[in-house]
Amino acid sequence: MLRAEAFSALEIRALSRACWLRRETLENLADVNHRCLGLFAEQALALGPHGQPALRQVGELWRALDERSRRQAAACPYLLVDACFGEPQRWRWPSGSRIADESPAPSVPSFFTVPQTAAVARTVFVYAWSLVGKHADGARVILGIHPQCASLLSTCTVPQVHELAERHAGWLRPRWLKRMRLWRQMLVAAAEDDVAALERARMQGLQMLAAEAWDAAHHR
Repeated sequence: MLRAEAFSALEIRALSRACWLRRETLENLADVNHRCLGLFAEQALALGPHGQPALRQVGELWRALDERSRRQAAACPYLLVDACFGEPQRWRWPSGSRIADESPAPSVPSFFTVPQTAAVARTVFVYAWSLVGKHADGARVILGIHPQCASLLSTCTVPQVHELAERHAGWLRPRWLKRMRLWRQMLVAAAEDDVAALERARMQGLQMLAAEAWDAAHHR
């Protein structure tokens, strides 16, 4: 995982603002987000102009980020991918052995199809498992995870987490797929080194996740 010296001054300030979590947790989150942004760029490159509408809108921005801009975009206080964390109907623990799709929930079409997907899925699920075990309250906002999903994930063993990632890598998708304006604001601000605009985009995303976490907690 990345250590503090790998981050720019902008990234350190962004990470330190989320003081309700340990610095190491947020550095690890930035590392996971950095890998996710690499996956976004690879998928956008593979599909070109014929991909999903969401990729066509921001795919060029994902691909255009240089290393410094990508790290700035990655250093936000929430995970930039979703993995059906907010959909408890998809999660169950049959026969005490594995997590599987819960019928009759519809299947999830895979957003990512490139070879890197499996490795990033393992990284995401292992990070999520570690986070719900150590910082359950923070995980609800960082991951956008429903309490039932968090409770189930926290009971997994390491082999079960890896099995979950292998079986359900297709659950991964960029967060905010219906809010492409937020993605554009964040990526353009990172590319242009616009500190204020980048912070506004991050905080808007954090507010949205906090609202979703509140709704899940009050409508269980």
